[in-house]
Amino acid sequence: MILGLLYVSFVVEDLNQTRRVFRDLFGLPSERMDPDPFLGTRRGARIPFPNGCWLYLMEPSSPDSPVGRYFAQKGPGLERVAFLSDEVEAEFARVRAQGVPLSDEALADTPVGRRFVVAPQYVSGVTVEVLEPRPGSWEGCFPPEASGVLGLQHIGVGVKDLDLASKQFQDLFGLEPRDLRTDQHDGKQRDVMVVPGNDRLWIHIVESWGPTERVTKFVQEKGEGLEHLCIEVEDIREAVKRVTAAGVPLYEHKIFTNRPDGFEAFVYPEHTTGVTVELIEPYPTSRGYRERRPPARCCP
Repeated sequence: MILGLLYVSFVVEDLNQTRRVFRDLFGLPSERMDPDPFLGTRRGARIPFPNGCWLYLMEPSSPDSPVGRYFAQKGPGLERVAFLSDEVEAEFARVRAQGVPLSDEALADTPVGRRFVVAPQYVSGVTVEVLEPRPGSWEGCFPPEASGVLGLQHIGVGVKDLDLASKQFQDLFGLEPRDLRTDQHDGKQRDVMVVPGNDRLWIHIVESWGPTERVTKFVQEKGEGLEHLCIEVEDIREAVKRVTAAGVPLYEHKIFTNRPDGFEAFVYPEHTTGVTVELIEPYPTSRGYRERRPPARCCP
């Protein structure tokens, strides 16, 4: 079964620059990772979050590697989500039973574990990796609320058809969408949560049709796929001070105080080397606020 989100990948042009940006703007340290031939990374680093997952920064090894092809087509951005499994063969069989054409060789033995990848055309633009790690591989320190960061709260996915995307996550990975909302952004958005198992973390699948909405523009310009990261912080004012002290502006130069999920602020891709980052301090009444589940570990 799927135990949780292990990582979300961010393909970048300059690894060192992105590491500095996330350290300076968000107080998030990173650690180097070895090249990964399975993914096609020349250099990599991970930014661990307290809720048992990390942001995997990837610099492509070549234009024809998996992450290199993504970069050539879309530029820097969020390339995939990787789910942790305790029975990868069963997950592989489930995906094939749903008609996804995966050869036997697609379930690969690698130094860090057995893994396979579902291409984005089968998951509404999202590349999904499923991994059963080898004991002792990819172990890391998940810091307790460093720099006021409480965790990676959600990953935004922009789609054209919410019902189709919801069915794909449920049928292929056994992850049932929940909490459908139809009243967001003046009724011009529908969204659901897909909860992989980490503490207070979900995949936020969004169908948006407002012509000026960020998600609508993203889908029009880049196609369906992973659209933004949301980082939960202890104090939104302190988090924003760190960003603006570095000379980086917020979207609309403000903290949004009228959103249903909490106090929110946005840093746009031109200031983060390629991805929209949302900062959020949830209200006590917000969904997921202080909800506790056993955190997913990176290794058995």
